[in-house]
Order: sequence, then structure tokens, then C-alpha cells
Amino acid sequence: MSFSPVLALVRARVRTRDVFIEIRGIIPGALLEVLRLEYGCRVIESMDVEKPMQDVLSAPLYEREPQQMRPGDFLRFYRCKKGLTQSELCKELGGLYRQNISGMEGGKRPIGKRMASKLAGFFGVSPSRFLC
Repeated sequence: MSFSPVLALVRARVRTRDVFIEIRGIIPGALLEVLRLEYGCRVIESMDVEKPMQDVLSAPLYEREPQQMRPGDFLRFYRCKKGLTQSELCKELGGLYRQNISGMEGGKRPIGKRMASKLAGFFGVSPSRFLC
């Protein structure tokens, strides 16, 4: 395996039930490939280029490709990106129960159209991120 680094500063993030990995800096291409092979669609990559990180989920690649993450995965990603706990998100959304957010993130509770619109407005993304 070749360990040639990518040319830009990169941030790679993986979060599963048992694993949380976040790497920042010049990441060797081989390491990114290993993460992609092991974790597939759960690897979220973004570039650091003299400005705040872009939301890689709104990149054209993700608009063209079929969505591989579940709606609950997007909810968890955006919640963590804002640095909110489930309880804090509930308060922001108007007094939901934490178990509701937990169930949505875990895929045990569906995210309805009304809730998807509420989440999309709060996070500033398309409601389709939260719908199957």
C-alpha cells in the first residue's frame, strides 16, 4: 500500500454504535481507503481550505448518488455537528421527549413529514435528508 497523502487538509469522521473516529490534517490516501472499505457510507469526509468546513452531504456527489445513510444517521450527524445532546435538541424543537429523538436516530421510530420539515428548518438542510 502506498501512503501518499492527499494534497489538502481533510477531516474524516466515522461514527457507529461501537466506534467513533475523527481524523483531521493531511490524511494518507491509503488510510482513507481503509476507512472507506471498512465503514463504507459511514465515512464522512470534508476538506479544510482556509474557511470553515463545507457540509460534504450537500456536495454534488451526494446529490447524484443514492442515499446510503438512514434518516436517523443524518439526524445524529447534524445534531452532533451542532454540538447538541438529544435533550438539548428536544428543547430546541419545542419540548419533544428525548426518547423520540433516540428512537429516530436508532431507526426504531420513523421521522414523519412534519418532523422532517421541522428538522430541516432547524439544521438548514433539505427535508429529504430525514425521509426514507
